[in-house]
Amino acid sequence: MKSYEVRVAREGRWWMIEVPELDGLTQARRLDEVEKMAREYIAVTLDVPLSQVAVSISTIEVAGQDVLETMVLVDELRRHAKQLEELVADLAREFASALADAKVPVRDVSKLLGVSHQRVSQLVQAGTKVRPSDLARLMLTAKTEHQNDLVVHLKAGEPPEVVEAKAPRQPAKRSRPRRAKV
Repeated sequence: MKSYEVRVAREGRWWMIEVPELDGLTQARRLDEVEKMAREYIAVTLDVPLSQVAVSISTIEVAGQDVLETMVLVDELRRHAKQLEELVADLAREFASALADAKVPVRDVSKLLGVSHQRVSQLVQAGTKVRPSDLARLMLTAKTEHQNDLVVHLKAGEPPEVVEAKAPRQPAKRSRPRRAKV
């Protein structure tokens, strides 16, 4: 199956679809129709089965700006946010379980976590049943191995990495300002 580069640009009420390799142009009303319209155009132009055509959108231009990079960034940030939400859930379960094991009252754990006492009970019960996410296991391991603050590096297509931040510098001592003589 051959893949063709496709460039998309908004013009008025239409999405214009350019296939540079064929020096061709077609259009679609909505963005979700672009891939289908491009594949159909290529298949008809080259007289090949639709199943033999794939497309790769290289740009999506709106008002002179390529919005594809922003779209990809938003998707990546959503994926990272999901990883962080899983980490927060895992750490909340760990924290609630540790406090419950230390016989801290559920209402106090509720106050510490900022959730209802019913949610604390759910967290403690789930703490034994749910396996921590990879990121949570990584953070818990790193916490025991490092003395300073930790930084999580999230890179697209790579597993999360935890690194130790340098110890914060101590602020320089400041002398007291002198009072002006009157």
